[in-house]
Amino acid sequence: TKPFSPVALTDAIKSVLKPQARDEVARERREAIERLQLSTLHRISDILISAPVLDDLFAGIAEKLCGLFEFPHCALVLSGDNGSDVYTFKRASSRGKSTGRGSAGPEVEAALLQAFAANRRPVKASDLEGFSLGAIFAETPTAEDGYVLPLYERNAYLGTFVIAGGSGVNLSMDEEDLLATIANQVAAAVARARLHESLREDEIIHRRLLHQAITVQESERRRLAAEIHDSIVQSLVGVSYRLQALEKKLAAADDGVLTGDIRTVEEQLDTSIKDLRDLLLGLRPPMLDDMGLGKALETHLKNFAARNRVQYSLQLPEPMPGLTRDARINLFRIVQEALNNVEKHAGARHVTIEVRTTPQKLHLAVRDDGKGYSRTRARSKTRNLGIASMKERTELLGGSFEVKSEPGRGTVVALDVPLRQIVEG
Repeated sequence: TKPFSPVALTDAIKSVLKPQARDEVARERREAIERLQLSTLHRISDILISAPVLDDLFAGIAEKLCGLFEFPHCALVLSGDNGSDVYTFKRASSRGKSTGRGSAGPEVEAALLQAFAANRRPVKASDLEGFSLGAIFAETPTAEDGYVLPLYERNAYLGTFVIAGGSGVNLSMDEEDLLATIANQVAAAVARARLHESLREDEIIHRRLLHQAITVQESERRRLAAEIHDSIVQSLVGVSYRLQALEKKLAAADDGVLTGDIRTVEEQLDTSIKDLRDLLLGLRPPMLDDMGLGKALETHLKNFAARNRVQYSLQLPEPMPGLTRDARINLFRIVQEALNNVEKHAGARHVTIEVRTTPQKLHLAVRDDGKGYSRTRARSKTRNLGIASMKERTELLGGSFEVKSEPGRGTVVALDVPLRQIVEG
């Protein structure tokens, strides 16, 4: 009812509503960040699980972070013995995205270590002494300022994650908390990816050494087989011929007792020569190189069946693919070791060797109807060493190996090998 100034009243109302509006905007922003935090962490968790390789891991995380905080640039700076490895990512609406890889000098790592000695929260790049984004984003003028996230795993410094943009970048405390949470996840994933790469390198070295050992072993077997054939076997054959000649002379002299003794010695000598020739076939079957894997398996299985008085069957693909020398040797040795186990442990009456091929893989199986065994109760060191040898040879060819056995129901040794890795040419 009293006179009043409409302008003064409007200003007074605005002064009351303005803080409320600011609070409402801040509240809506916090709620949006909370929603983003949950969904982003889920998406990032999926990336961390599905990308064990560092390059793939970084590319996936960088794209999510740049999209979430609307920063065009991202980098992963990993600590190393001779400076730092730098992975960079650029997100641009007109050109899509690009990734790169480079290095930074030890002064960059020293500056970052000093900056995060006492503080492990995200820090603005412009607030770090001795650190310049130019050392990370070379020839990128749009990377003027940003945030640096320290990566620690069990108090061990792994490196930093950097997001960068223009000079006016500024994040709220809630957004910095989200960055800190993401940094913890990324640190754990980087440690896992490095371990994965280290194990992969160890596996490559192991396979290389195993291949060298098997190559040396096969060369030594070939040398021994040649020496035994050219020396011992030939000498024994010569002795056998001399005994036959002596037997004829004694028969002419009508000395029946000595003739019978010589025949006994001849039979023992023939048995020894046959055993030596079987040993030579086991050391290095000549048909493996001359006639291929199929013929070598057939000959070896026939000799095995005759020696152990068992029935057998051999199933081979038609035609048999042309395999590499390493594949022929390793597949033959696997079958040889499987049959050795059958001979020593199974007491089988029938043995089957099956080789099948598809456009993608070669399948090999050795089956017997012997007494089998319980895998959980197996204690035979000989059997375990044989299985380990077969598995190593299969893995050397890039395949998978499996043994199935039950007491009283026989044993199956089976493997699958990618065909493209073992076919010649």
